[in-house]
Amino acid sequence: MLRSPISRRGFLLRAAAFTTVASTGTAARANPTAPSDTVTLGFIGNGGRATQMLPVFLNQPGTRVLAVCDVVRERRERAKATVDAFYGNADCKAYRDFRDLLARPDIDALYIATGDRWHARLAIYAMQAGKDVYCEKPISLSIREGDAVVKAAACYRRVYQGGVQRRTVGNFMTAMSLARSGRLGRIHTLHAGMAGMGRSAANHFLPEEPLPPIDEIDWDLWLGPAPWRPYSNAYLKRWHSEYDYHGDLTEWGSHTLDLCQMVLNREHTTPVRYKPVDATTLHAWYADGIQIVMRQNGFRNSCAVRFEGDEGWVETDDSGDIQVSSPSLLDTRAIQTESWMRPVAHPAEFIACVRSRQTPTAPADALHITHVACHAATVAYHLNRELTFDPAALMFVKDAEANRLLHRSNRAPWSI
Repeated sequence: MLRSPISRRGFLLRAAAFTTVASTGTAARANPTAPSDTVTLGFIGNGGRATQMLPVFLNQPGTRVLAVCDVVRERRERAKATVDAFYGNADCKAYRDFRDLLARPDIDALYIATGDRWHARLAIYAMQAGKDVYCEKPISLSIREGDAVVKAAACYRRVYQGGVQRRTVGNFMTAMSLARSGRLGRIHTLHAGMAGMGRSAANHFLPEEPLPPIDEIDWDLWLGPAPWRPYSNAYLKRWHSEYDYHGDLTEWGSHTLDLCQMVLNREHTTPVRYKPVDATTLHAWYADGIQIVMRQNGFRNSCAVRFEGDEGWVETDDSGDIQVSSPSLLDTRAIQTESWMRPVAHPAEFIACVRSRQTPTAPADALHITHVACHAATVAYHLNRELTFDPAALMFVKDAEANRLLHRSNRAPWSI
């Protein structure tokens, strides 16, 4: 039974009402003003990424982590122990059901690092509950989900920061600035590094195992909006390889294709043609002929981008190094960089925006269209044929099979 003042039935009724609220542009907003002093935080999803980011947020000045939540008991207990050890007390509350955490009025903001299938819904529910949101990428697994996140952030006037921290990492910022400066000439080709293309192009149904007690693993909540399937513990570690749980090209495209869109100042539109080349490469073109090369191989490090112009090129990646066609392009400028694993600037900016109510570097509306491009590229890649996309209509041109794959069915009661 839910222990908070908001019943599960009441919570779901509020969630269902969001569609009407978003379509009318009217919202009963919860506290649109910033906290005056300490920013209080809750963590939902405490697996791999959260173990990296929890210490970062704990060390942010003027913040306090009050609660953690995970459907797997071992993970929530480990996260609670980390928080309690940091503060030297036992005050951190651990929850199995996110609705218990959202019902707390003393929490200002949430960090969301669940599996991809939950990102959009949890962000929407959090913003409905009056919480600001830092959500790991991808922000959506479909165009409909991304659109709903954008509407929620606008209607409830919440601060939303997507976990695409390379937007604020020095070497990537330097490479983008150089590409925008005109010193490379007219930009004609941009390369977006993609790791593990096709990793989640299908589902792999594993033999059923005995279902653990709900307090050990809440399997129903773990699945959430994804289609039901019998329990296997292996899914908890290999969900990235399952179509039902993962966005394939959104895995890295939400970083690298995102940076390409920023360089071109095209966060409002997408490429119009998508052509798979082989198992590790896909080409896309904007309406004016500028090309995006999404490829898995040939880069020095992870999350690589390369911007090519008529007069030169620049390339960078997670190593922090920058390669250029001519040494003079970098002059003697100092380049500040940081680890993608435990970034500080991006979370710090989020906390500052929670206080100031300013828009952060990676808001939902700026990320949504990049994700649309990732979704379109994923469909073309999975169908293994060239597709034409209409950025205004947000759908493929005269292709019913491809358009059916732009949206995903969701298990009740978690549909958007």
